[in-house]
Amino acid sequence: MTISECDPDGKFVILENSHRSKEENIGEWKVKRKIDGKKEVVYTFPANIIVKPGKTVKVWAREQMGAHNPPHELIFEGENSWGTGNQVQTVLVNKENEERATHTQRTVQQA
Repeated sequence: MTISECDPDGKFVILENSHRSKEENIGEWKVKRKIDGKKEVVYTFPANIIVKPGKTVKVWAREQMGAHNPPHELIFEGENSWGTGNQVQTVLVNKENEERATHTQRTVQQA
């Protein structure tokens, strides 16, 4: 599994099963997003979410115009936004709390 996209406005996070032939059960896995080293947002996948090879799952923050269409689209009911900041780190961890993917976003302020 990879974190293929994190919306810079905090609307969604997209995970991709980059394996060619193996499906991945990401049920009870977590996406942890740390904003500017302060706030942490955590989403836990429902049980038995299966991502087929080469497919994606998009997790929308609540009220961001996303559709609830498991397993391809899910709504993160706990937050209105995934959060934005100058330094944002998004980490995918499995049920054993092992890190499986990381995505870092840095915003450079123009003078």
